[in-house]
Amino acid sequence: MRKFFAVLFLTFVFAAVLFAQNDTGKFRFKPKKVSVGAVYHYLKTNIDGTNPEHISQFIHTTDKLEAFKFHPQATRAGLVIATMDWRNFSARRLESWQVFKDEKRKLFATLDYRDAEKSVEVAFPGMNKTSERTAIKHLPFHVYNFDFGSLNFAFPHLVNPKKSFTIGIADPTFKDTGAAFAYRGEATVNYVGDERRNNVTCRKYSVGGNGLENRGGFIWVNKKGGYIEDMEIALPDNPDWTSFKLRLTKVEKMTPQEWEAFIKKQF
Repeated sequence: MRKFFAVLFLTFVFAAVLFAQNDTGKFRFKPKKVSVGAVYHYLKTNIDGTNPEHISQFIHTTDKLEAFKFHPQATRAGLVIATMDWRNFSARRLESWQVFKDEKRKLFATLDYRDAEKSVEVAFPGMNKTSERTAIKHLPFHVYNFDFGSLNFAFPHLVNPKKSFTIGIADPTFKDTGAAFAYRGEATVNYVGDERRNNVTCRKYSVGGNGLENRGGFIWVNKKGGYIEDMEIALPDNPDWTSFKLRLTKVEKMTPQEWEAFIKKQF
């Protein structure tokens, strides 16, 4: 009998841990909140405004987001394609492409989330490198190096945008040896209050935790549209920067054909 109660107790503890590590219940998919065809143009810099890079995020379909990272008139740029899982409010697949001036594209890396295993498989097509498996310890999870693009896609689906929620953060390690991808930890997003930012009314959130090496910051979300207007975080999401700022410069609508023409035009 004591053995039975011990097993029962451990079962409850295990279930509680799982529940504590899952904040997907704080989101609910709202199809009308997905603005298919919208393009959000951002300028990424250090918080002091240095080292600018352009990032344009295109909502291709109700579950697909494309992010084009570029410097105008360069010969090479980056394109990340995210397919969302609206059960977990995370990306179930990421594809990282290198895009060249001659219109050629090279698939650099892929990420696939395995729901049954609560892990991601990261592969490196065209490279002499084996794929990796990384456990994901909290849902929803987001790749910080993706400039929190999937978090931006998920923000409009919060059940209560004034309640705090926690996300898992996974990222490339940017190391020459060892694992190329790792789960970093968690970060908690807390509503601070409404504030004018970028000349519009926004919900201001603080974000921080061990997933950001306790070097967090703030996110301003457009109150009407639900997308990120501005973001300032002390921890850079790429070694080429010393901190992270992402400021919205323009919103417009495009067809898929216009989006492809926009990419081509930047070279």
